Amino acid sequence: MTYLLRVNLDINASNIGGNLRFQNTLKGIRLVSKRSNRVVILAHRGRPSGRDKKLSLKHFVSPLSKGLGKRVVFINSFDFPKIAKRIVQSPNGSVFLLENLRFLKGEFGADKSLAKSLATLGDRFINDDFPTSHHKNTSNFELPKLLPSSVGPNFKMELEKLDKVMRHPRKPIVLVIGGAKIKDKLGVVKNFLPKANSILLGGAPANTVLKARGVHIGKSLYDQGTFSQIKRFAMEEKLVTPIDWEVKKEAILDIGPETIKLYTKIIQGAGTIVWNGPMGKFEDKPFDRGTKALYRAILAQKGANILIGGGDTLAAIPLPRKLRKNLFISGGGGAMLTYLSGAKLPALEAIK
Repeated sequence: MTYLLRVNLDINASNIGGNLRFQNTLKGIRLVSKRSNRVVILAHRGRPSGRDKKLSLKHFVSPLSKGLGKRVVFINSFDFPKIAKRIVQSPNGSVFLLENLRFLKGEFGADKSLAKSLATLGDRFINDDFPTSHHKNTSNFELPKLLPSSVGPNFKMELEKLDKVMRHPRKPIVLVIGGAKIKDKLGVVKNFLPKANSILLGGAPANTVLKARGVHIGKSLYDQGTFSQIKRFAMEEKLVTPIDWEVKKEAILDIGPETIKLYTKIIQGAGTIVWNGPMGKFEDKPFDRGTKALYRAILAQKGANILIGGGDTLAAIPLPRKLRKNLFISGGGGAMLTYLSGAKLPALEAIK
């Protein structure tokens, strides 16, 4: 049996071994390949326009081989008849890594011809790439329509953790929403307003709500595109905005010490905590204080169900070496937000 396994390798090649997403990907590959199955790894990296050596997946051959304890064969061409023949002739247990799928223009859309070519490489398809599940790509949307398909262990785990928050949350429910954009998070805020007890805001989301409430925010970053929508529910009591802030050149760059105290107090009583987006411009110290302070407050809640996600969020905090049972780090920023907003994931719908 040959499995086509879609995984996520869209990570920084300079720190592959220590990357949480890579470690999860390794676990998924091990589970699929352990029964002497042949595995063809399908993945992408970046948004190339054609071939780009810097974005080649060949950089992952060595860490994958080391992590799996077996040789991983890299295939850098897209001559599908030759690839199919090579796979069929290989011994059971072989693992292949196909070159970056986004080197092919057809991967970005829903190219049925490319999907048919990919389908010739295996007998079954497994999607273990939750982070791209909110996009319609050929490999995650068209390919599963052509082969018996299912989700992989990482994808399944993400759904289970998100479903727990959506359907069976421990109360009180506290959302912590920050970052530089609110457009992607607007759906989550709307979906959780009826059921959340508090939605703590930082970053651009906080600035946008503050402005909608008539607060002067100077030159602070806010979302003009969603401003009219936010004005409709900006006065909701559940939306908790900063009461003080750190300012530089007339722009709010972080939440202030009194806000940290207020948010920490609310977090301490939470049964479920969902966090996406830093509280300030964490890249520039000392404007990382708010984010780090809330992270410490969240980690201290050993009785709460905690879900943390988003690329900027994970970049802003030191991840614990060992995850507790009550703490889940989501690998999918956009996909996590899409699912929590109540919208459907195209890649999941294709498998259903």
